[in-house]
Amino acid sequence: MLPLRVVFLWHYHQPDYRWEGKALLPWVRFRAAKDYAVLFQLLGELPGFRCVLNLVPSLLLQLVGYARGELTDTAEQLSHRAPEPSEAEQRYWRMVMPPEPLRGRFAPLLELCRQLEEGKLSPEQWQDVRMWMQLVWMFPHRERFPVVSQWFQQGSHYRADELRLLGQLQRLLAGEALRELRQLLTSGQGELSCSPFYHPILPLVCDTESAQESDPELPRPEPPFRFPADAWLQCVRARQLCWELLGVVPEGMWPSEGALSMEALHQMAAAGVRWTATDEALFFAALPTAPRWYKYLPHRVHTPAGEVVVFFRDRELSDAIGFQYGSWMPERAVEDFCGRLWRIRSELVQSAGEQVLRTAVVLVALDGENCWDGYPDNGVAFLRLLAEQLRTEEWVVTTTCRALVAEGREPFPELPRVRPGSWVEGSLRIWVGTPANNAAWQALAELRAQLEDARSTLHPARWQEALEHLLCAEGSDWFWWRSPERSTPAAPLFERLFRLRLERARALLED
Repeated sequence: MLPLRVVFLWHYHQPDYRWEGKALLPWVRFRAAKDYAVLFQLLGELPGFRCVLNLVPSLLLQLVGYARGELTDTAEQLSHRAPEPSEAEQRYWRMVMPPEPLRGRFAPLLELCRQLEEGKLSPEQWQDVRMWMQLVWMFPHRERFPVVSQWFQQGSHYRADELRLLGQLQRLLAGEALRELRQLLTSGQGELSCSPFYHPILPLVCDTESAQESDPELPRPEPPFRFPADAWLQCVRARQLCWELLGVVPEGMWPSEGALSMEALHQMAAAGVRWTATDEALFFAALPTAPRWYKYLPHRVHTPAGEVVVFFRDRELSDAIGFQYGSWMPERAVEDFCGRLWRIRSELVQSAGEQVLRTAVVLVALDGENCWDGYPDNGVAFLRLLAEQLRTEEWVVTTTCRALVAEGREPFPELPRVRPGSWVEGSLRIWVGTPANNAAWQALAELRAQLEDARSTLHPARWQEALEHLLCAEGSDWFWWRSPERSTPAAPLFERLFRLRLERARALLED
């Protein structure tokens, strides 16, 4: 019996929150404690459960900064302020309020958040706010650290020294996350892939006019942003940083938000990328009349710089883990997931014969962070049961994209063209098209053109520094949170980080 091959791709993404040595938002520190340290260790304990770990380099840099004690953040600094907060601090804690599934789990935090939103906190409660906003991210470690368990039971009246110790523990966990990650990669159980350095939407960096192909009526920036060399550089530097920090040069790349175009694939191939992955929506945009099971066949795409193998994500399976199973009992979730895999295998065999399993692969690709917020135990029981079930079944096997590309048992079919789009409805409209987003692209395009004109006159070090700020400003998150379809209390800080990058680049050009 030929097994159905399954690839799990866990995507870890945070933008660059740093400005002048401080992270304006603390999500890397929080996620390191709750997700990275826990899940990297867990994955290493699951025998035979192979997977792909996709990291955004801007996240990796910040994780290293916390682990080395070289990076602090606003939340950490505010924890050492006077007991009664300023209005700016009160606004800040509203911005970094934990997601609802987390705060709803602990009654003291839920009540503090309610009073914070209503502006009814007493001066004595603010130290508890500072503690709970950061403590909740430690809930998976209650058994490991007795002091953490004690803090959860205490509920209120926290001291400044307890806040300092909490920060130290989270830095310790950031270091552990990096060690567990390296161990996963060394053992061969995990394949490392990466996203472009600052998580830009590659098709838009190559040419904002590319959005017109999937959305003909979408307003676009004028003049367009069109710097394909930046897309190449974001890919090259991402692979280089992974080598410097983890000792691995990734062969594969999850493009930011699964966004691809033919020009983006060209630049990825030129940067040495051998395989990439995206959502099934892009496959059916390219081959709208193809049978549904064709999405399980990786396809080769030819570019002027070489060939890239493209894998297509099964949206239904990926979304079941991300949005559905968290409220289910683990046994029921695993049974449902494996049942879906069996039906996929049956469909493939019935449609094309068992030999199709030599080429087919089911790609389950999703956020490796936020998806676990809705699981009572951070997804640990589900993953353990799933790995055990898959290990004992002969009809299914987990593998990695690198292994499938290297194996080459059967030639992958060719895909003549990929239409520009992303995992969001196969479109790019989240990041371009609104007045706010188009204005941001226009400001970025103007400065990037000025920098290019100054290449021969500006001192090389200043030119390089300005370019770095603009590459960071190309990141997807600054545009994501400008979209009317997305909202976050922290939107003002995302806007500020984008503007700070543009202002610093402009100053370097003008001084």
